[in-house]
Amino acid sequence: MRRDIVYETLKGKFKVTKSEGAFYIFPQAPGNNASDFVKKAAQNNVLIVPGLAFSEQNTNFRISYAVEENKLRQGLEILLKLASS
Repeated sequence: MRRDIVYETLKGKFKVTKSEGAFYIFPQAPGNNASDFVKKAAQNNVLIVPGLAFSEQNTNFRISYAVEENKLRQGLEILLKLASS
């Protein structure tokens, strides 16, 4: 299940809660600055949405996992690298 792939991949690097039936997950951005992290992701061809689109806080970002599993895994690997840099 793609939800489990995303959660299991991110939980070591990001503060994240497993979603309960949605097609997205809402991890906390490194440094609590989702806008900066979303920009870095976009520069690496990974499109995620800053939490500001859903709340007044700029601490989280949204990942949709309604995508082909191979592309999902590629994007997650990029996010892990960005979180480590």
